[in-house]
Amino acid sequence: MRLSIREGMVPGKTVLEKFRNLEQLGFDGVELTNTVGVESAEEVQAAMKETGIQPSITSYRRGGCLIDPRKEERDLAVRGHVEALELAAKVGAYGVISPPVITMKMQPDRTRVPDLSPVLSRDELERKMVVALYQEIAKRGEELGTAIIVEPLNRYEQWWPCTLKHGVEICRAVGSPACKMMADLFHMHIEETDMPGAIREAGTEYIYNVHLADSTRRLPGSAFTDFTSCFRALKEIGYDKFCGLECGIDGDPMTALKENVAYLRKLWAEA
Repeated sequence: MRLSIREGMVPGKTVLEKFRNLEQLGFDGVELTNTVGVESAEEVQAAMKETGIQPSITSYRRGGCLIDPRKEERDLAVRGHVEALELAAKVGAYGVISPPVITMKMQPDRTRVPDLSPVLSRDELERKMVVALYQEIAKRGEELGTAIIVEPLNRYEQWWPCTLKHGVEICRAVGSPACKMMADLFHMHIEETDMPGAIREAGTEYIYNVHLADSTRRLPGSAFTDFTSCFRALKEIGYDKFCGLECGIDGDPMTALKENVAYLRKLWAEA
């Protein structure tokens, strides 16, 4: 099991301090959030060399929105994705995570594209925009050896994609080896009727990263999610990439994270 964690969850004031703490805690990797950009690549590389901690994925940080009716906002989102792919290539990460509709959903003041029915409904047009722009971004990903990693979210954060099946549909529509997807167990517990079954159906062709959080979005083991059955499904499909913590932490982070690393490795071994 290769364990990573979102950079913002890690104790430490500098990149190097965070990487040293991750080594002490028993992690293998770290997810570089939107506070770490291309300009920090050398600092990340130096921390990697000292600690052996490997960046797993990156986040885009320029803002914008892939389905905004304003071209300048779409262009901004595309540039942010490409820069995150370039950072991923510099530090050896798999790619950039991308929940394509979250910005529009969570910023209700944004205007959506018009409904052009009966030619195209609003949903059809937005989905076509996502696929077309992902195709553009994926070309750069192919050149760099990195990937867009589509992130399905629950319906309260993003109206589409919400399930692993939606993510697979996007990957197939984009039609690029540089378009993959995420399996996030927190969102899955809301949207999937059979979490292990959804993992098996999606398979390793498309699942490129996994996020771990319990049903209350706290550390695994604190609530009701059946991690063992999901880990068993991941092992059955031959998943060999990172499983990353993205959740809240109760208590002292160094103590709680060290305990949780041991807990997750035990579950994985028993799955």
